[in-house]
Amino acid sequence: MGGSAVVIGAGISGLTVAFELLERAERLPDGLHLLCLEASGRAGGNIRSDREEGFLHEWGPTGFLDNAPATLTLARRLDIAERLLPAGPQAAERFIFRAGKLHRVPLSPLSFLSSGILPLGGKLRLFCEPLIRRRAETGDESVFDFAARRIGRPAASTLIDAMVSGIHAGDARRLSLEATFPKMARMEREHGSLFRAMLARRGEAGAGGPSGPGGRLTSFKGGLQELTDTLAGALGDRLLLDTPVSHISDLGRRGWRIHLSQGAPLDADAVVIACPAWHAADLARPMDGDLAGTLEEIPSVPLAVAHLGYRRQAVGHPCEGFGFLVPRGEGLRILGALWISTIFEGRAPDGGLLITVMIGGAQDEGVLELSDGELTAIILGDLSRAMGIAARPYFSRLIRHARGIPQYTLGHPERLGRIGAHLAEHPGLWLSGNSYRGISVNSCIEEAPGIAEEMLAFLSR
Repeated sequence: MGGSAVVIGAGISGLTVAFELLERAERLPDGLHLLCLEASGRAGGNIRSDREEGFLHEWGPTGFLDNAPATLTLARRLDIAERLLPAGPQAAERFIFRAGKLHRVPLSPLSFLSSGILPLGGKLRLFCEPLIRRRAETGDESVFDFAARRIGRPAASTLIDAMVSGIHAGDARRLSLEATFPKMARMEREHGSLFRAMLARRGEAGAGGPSGPGGRLTSFKGGLQELTDTLAGALGDRLLLDTPVSHISDLGRRGWRIHLSQGAPLDADAVVIACPAWHAADLARPMDGDLAGTLEEIPSVPLAVAHLGYRRQAVGHPCEGFGFLVPRGEGLRILGALWISTIFEGRAPDGGLLITVMIGGAQDEGVLELSDGELTAIILGDLSRAMGIAARPYFSRLIRHARGIPQYTLGHPERLGRIGAHLAEHPGLWLSGNSYRGISVNSCIEEAPGIAEEMLAFLSR
């Protein structure tokens, strides 16, 4: 028995699902006819690495954390493990902008005592965390409410707000804890306390904590696009670029029809929509309006990313560390900045310094209404306040993402349940991507083998 499968979308999710299917195709006695369709002229989605004037910058994610094995394993399977580039040791230091200056994020409970990152009352409240009872009631809880309940409002407003802004460009008061940080929810359920959980997991790679996720940021020597380019190369002529899909039709026992914006439709036994939820809704709407409506309930927020290149001697700040985040309400509009050329070797020319700044997100959704000049002026002004940089960059690139990062708002777990119920009515259809169960590169790669296995089981019936 053989079969045919179509993957719609060639971002990291679609490419990895297609690769996992290709690796398993021999398990079907009559083989697998596989196509991966991409609307644009390049594969990789938001993963794109450009080198300009000696600076290597990313359009989307900067890298992935090495605390999950899936991406590292995939790199080995693709024979590009020797190209992996871990962050340098100096990148372990992280900072938060509070009360007009940068404060080093304490890496141990005792270091909080001497840190100026929280007022005395906030420090004392944080140390009471092991005494706080676990939550008795069930139901979804926001990230902020969870943090305020466990470590106190001062720590929640500073540490957690900054972390959520930096990772998700989100509003901690609107995001679901269970969907956004399931490990934190599990830590309380299993240990009754975050501190007790961290003690129990001490020594585990990437345990993380209230100040941020664990793990070491990792990329590739030529940027993260090395990963998606290699995946695309493995698919060969099964990857069709410049092939936008208008919608899909459920043909019942006869499978699926994929209607292209141009040309004759394609038929397949199984389909994976590996696009953002808003795009998946457009593809599914003619077939199932209820499924489309549920997908549209998953919002994405706008984000702008500025890559700024300086001559090192023109910047007085040492930039020794990962970068800094900005809690809302601290007088800066930017979400934070990464000291990219400190994090990774080879990201700036000799004598150069590359800083990446994020602005926008759930609490600043009008940001993309500003002109490039207005955005740049705000960013440079905020960098001057935070880092004391008076010089202007000699290299600058501004990237706009109208729908930048999906938001797992309150009710997201229940929303996923409804999506699953809709999919059960359409055997042979799967959804993949960062709109559902994890926004990171790791999460997208982790779910791909499971989807591939389910599809092969379906095709083998």
